[in-house]
Amino acid sequence: MRPDFGHEAGEQMMTRKTIRGVVAMLAAGFVQASSMAEQAKAPELTLIGMTAIPHDTRLQGIAVGGLSGLDRLPGGDYLAISDDKGDGRPPRFYRLSITLDPVRHRMRVRLNGQVSLRDAHGTPFPTDRSVVDPEAIRHARGNNVYWSSEGTWSADPARRVQPAIYESDATGRILRRFSLPAAYLYDDNRTLGAVSNGVIEGLAVGPQGTVYAINEAPAYQDGQADGESNTVMRHRLTSFDPKSGKPLHQYLYEVPGGRYSVSELLAIDDRHFLSIERILPFDARKGVMARIVLSGIADRTTDILSCPALTSCPAAPMTRAVLLDLPERYQGRKIDNLEGMAWGPRLRDGRRTLIVEADDNFSKAEESQFLAFAWRNPMFGPGD
Repeated sequence: MRPDFGHEAGEQMMTRKTIRGVVAMLAAGFVQASSMAEQAKAPELTLIGMTAIPHDTRLQGIAVGGLSGLDRLPGGDYLAISDDKGDGRPPRFYRLSITLDPVRHRMRVRLNGQVSLRDAHGTPFPTDRSVVDPEAIRHARGNNVYWSSEGTWSADPARRVQPAIYESDATGRILRRFSLPAAYLYDDNRTLGAVSNGVIEGLAVGPQGTVYAINEAPAYQDGQADGESNTVMRHRLTSFDPKSGKPLHQYLYEVPGGRYSVSELLAIDDRHFLSIERILPFDARKGVMARIVLSGIADRTTDILSCPALTSCPAAPMTRAVLLDLPERYQGRKIDNLEGMAWGPRLRDGRRTLIVEADDNFSKAEESQFLAFAWRNPMFGPGD
């Protein structure tokens, strides 16, 4: 019998405010995001369901956990990827079913199967050492999937595994690898290149098939977090040609607050995105502060693909507006380490739904949590 999990969330306590005019300004690129202090308001998200997969759940004898990416398939099922690095368990992704009952504030998750990731020869990755570090997943053409890996940093170049974006078939076998910009690759892990375990956690696919990625933490040459709340961090959001796998454009995505990192990216269209930003480090017993952000590529946004270091390249950033701030506890429930986000089904009243997923890090102190939100914003929500 397939594992099936459900939970009834508490009554939502948010008041509704629909500010379509501001969102229209965002779509037209009129919001001036260069001033991070002037945050634009936007339509709110309403919690309509919450559930979690119990910590001790196993599928085919393997512990379920580490859920770090989520995507909805055209038929309505979902993909979720585990960030298991091969520490005794195979790197893998799951197929899920998620059902919502927004009237009763209930949602249910069912595990339908899992697929072990394989190298280009079709051989499963080893389970006695870290080779890949899966973090994000999106469906591609046919039954193929895109997924990102943070790789494995090592001071020894011979043991170093670079971050990557892969395309795999339905069996998990790697078909090809994208060409990543230098800011996403490991160099010395001190002054140049990507930060160990802080690379591509956000992956998105636009309506035309364009692939987008964003780094979790800024590259060393782009400025590092100092833990101060007034620090603005400079991330790179990159678009890729889905046919060649080569980068097309790159944009400055600014994050106010030196403790926030970017853990997920979801395309609304080819100019607007939703993302999850959450504070690191965190105390799992208390919960995790996070926010869901709407960002946009405006006409004035600078293409920074050729910029070697953002600390020396003047650039106009993407627009941004915080849709929802999530404290450590929200509507009576602890918020866990949010790392996955996907579109859900459209509701009868026309609202689009978002499904947000938390990585439990295989810890008893955390949950493989799922949250469902309704968003009354027909301008942006793609149809089923």
